[in-house]
Amino acid sequence: MLAGLVQLQGNMKILKPCLTVLALLLAGTLVGCSATATKSPRVSDNIRKSLDAANLKNVSVVQDRDNGVVTLGGHVAADSDKAQAGSIAKSMAGDQVVSNQIAVIPPASASDAKTMNSDLDQGIAKNVDAALIQSGIKKGVRYDVKSGVVTLTGEVGSETLRTQVQTVASTVPNVQQVVNELQVKNQKATSSN
Repeated sequence: MLAGLVQLQGNMKILKPCLTVLALLLAGTLVGCSATATKSPRVSDNIRKSLDAANLKNVSVVQDRDNGVVTLGGHVAADSDKAQAGSIAKSMAGDQVVSNQIAVIPPASASDAKTMNSDLDQGIAKNVDAALIQSGIKKGVRYDVKSGVVTLTGEVGSETLRTQVQTVASTVPNVQQVVNELQVKNQKATSSN
């Protein structure tokens, strides 16, 4: 009987570390599976069809399902057309951010309007840069400006800093929208609109 008890204790010494390792592997697998990012649903084709039906054929649609962003580009002749395209996209995008980067270029002055939009975007970019430097939050932040829409990219250390960068960029004159694609672990894009 004593020999059986000693053998059982020896088996427990081996079994206990094995069970501990097995439990840790199971916990790691569960955590890994729960952190898997889900992609946003595909909506770009339906938005494209609705834009075509509204005679907005010069508007492009690009969807980033990983970040939950639908970007409208191209050009239209009037502000009302830009607003209509944005409204169509927002109605179909669900909880995804719609970045409305459509340029308004009246047909009579297309060349002048393109130059003006480009100059305005360059001015916005310089002002965003200055505002981020002045606030001491430029490190790790990249941005692009197109048709008054500032798209923030890069990586920051906290959700608070991510929000602060978006707030600073949205206060820059002539900024129509800020699309925040700054990465903080397991976080999707947001918009100031």
